[in-house]
This record gives sequence, C-alpha cells and structure tokens, in this order.
Amino acid sequence: MKFKGVFTERGAQTLERAFLPTVEKFGKSCQLLITPEQFCLVQTTLNTDGPQVCARVNTDVLFEAGSFNVQSRHHNLIAFSLDVGLLLKVLRSASGNASDRLEVKLVQKSVRVPGQEEAEPRPFMSFTARGSAVSIVQDLPISKPFVPSDIDRVAQAKAITTYAPLYLDLASGGDRLQAVIERMKPIGTVLRLVTCKNGDLHLQVSATNTMLGAQLQGLTVVPATVQADPGVVDRTATAEQQLQAALDADEASSVHVLIKHLSKVLAVRPLSSPNQILCGIAANRGHVHIMFIFKDPNAAAAFDDTLELTFKLPVRAEDEDE
Repeated sequence: MKFKGVFTERGAQTLERAFLPTVEKFGKSCQLLITPEQFCLVQTTLNTDGPQVCARVNTDVLFEAGSFNVQSRHHNLIAFSLDVGLLLKVLRSASGNASDRLEVKLVQKSVRVPGQEEAEPRPFMSFTARGSAVSIVQDLPISKPFVPSDIDRVAQAKAITTYAPLYLDLASGGDRLQAVIERMKPIGTVLRLVTCKNGDLHLQVSATNTMLGAQLQGLTVVPATVQADPGVVDRTATAEQQLQAALDADEASSVHVLIKHLSKVLAVRPLSSPNQILCGIAANRGHVHIMFIFKDPNAAAAFDDTLELTFKLPVRAEDEDE
C-alpha cells in the first residue's frame, strides 16, 4: 500500500480554506478515500449527527503532475479515518511558515504504548513542508487502513447514484433564505421543505398554536428541461393555497428536515463560495440532496467539475422532534 504526492498551491488552499473548515463544521472526524482520480473527504452518520458530507478534489488538481501515486491491492483504493482539526492544523502550519512545497506520504512508525514493553507499528500521514529557510516534518496519526469491505462502504457513501428529479438554486435567492431560517429557529426544530417545478421554495415551521411559513419565488430550476404547468398556481392566491395547488397537481415535493441541518449547510457557504447551491428532494423522499457547484477558474461560462461538495440531509417524520 503506497500513497504520496506534492500539493499544488491551489489544491492546498482548497483543502485549507474551503473544504476542511466546511467538513469540520459537521464533525471532528472524517473518512479519507484516495483513488487514482479523486481525493475525497467523506462524513457519514459515524462522523456527524445525521448529514452525509462529501468534499472531493480531483487528484490532478490537488497534486503536482508526476508527483502523485496511490497503490493498493484493492483497485488502488485506500481509505482510513482521521481527525479533521489535526489535518487542518498541519496545512495551516505549512502555509504559515512560508513553505513553497508541501509533500505527503503514508508511513508506518514504531510508537511506544504505555504499559507495553515493545513499540507498536502505527500508520501516519507524514507531511514535509519545504522552503528556502524551512523544512518541517509533521506526522498526522490516522486509523488503520480500511479493509476492502469498508473501503467499498466509503466509496458507496460518496457516490451519487441518482439525482433528484429537480433542484432549486438556493444561491439565486440571495441572502433571503438564511434570514428566513434564522427567524424560524426559535419556533421549532423540524422544518417542512417544499420544492416546486415553477421555482418556488416553501418553508414551514410550527409549534403549539404557532406556524410560520415563507415562500421564495423565482429560484432557478435545474435541469432546465423541467417544465411547470403555468395553469396550476394562481399568483393572486395565498402562499398556502399556491403550495397546496402545486402539491395536488404533483408539481411539488415535500419533506421534513431538522432546521439546524439546513442552517448549517447555508452557514458554510462563505467558506467555499459556490456559484450555485442546488437543493433537491430525492424521488423516494428519502433525503434532501444539496450540491455546491463551483465556477471554473479557467473558463468564464463553465462550471468546475474537478471540485465537488455535497450534502445529504436525513428526512424526518412530521411530528418527530430532534
């Protein structure tokens, strides 16, 4: 089993400034999956209080050409668990010490364990930061490399096997959504979320004798092939009547999620500055799928498919509290 590479400046900054701080907001630990094509930070319910998070960087973006190598007996896939904060600390230390080259490799070192006479071999990610006046080596402890069945489990968790029938671009709504969520937080913990083919997003939260709802109109619908029936929703009707009409006509999908989960996703937006935030409800209403879409730095009118940040929020029963 082998892994080594030299980070590009863009790759190191993407991890340090965007993806690792985002992942850390959801849990202290994560599972790292390294493939010949991708470097994936994956969080499942083992690492969070419910959401699944996946941050992916293509290896040709993360590592300098010719420096990256990963080998294993299981399809050249390697996976293990690590402490997100410690990895973030290593990267910040390297950038803070004016290093111009950051190398990483998997190593095994003998570690003395209290109560044992002989040293015990332990795995580490070993980082070497090099510069004109600095050479710093930092060893990050990791879990034992996963066995094939656990590697496949992590690979399955990060895979997008099916997409939602439609997505609404929450970023096209500006800061209105975050403001609405903040007003709803004191009322209850469970949020009703409804996406409509016409670009409407409905949010409702309720408590004893209290209900607060909000309707955001005109959000961008993805894919563009989704067609809404213009005769279903009467814009002169109340928001509640418009919502019910869309549901009755099968022009909308509705689920309940924890308001703190959606709020946390919106709160980490400034860390990575996505161009779009696509929010969709799975066809079976089993989860809410949110994708951060990034602009390609090398093309004015294209999206960057070398970076990926996705979230799966678990749904709850209408009367199920936190």
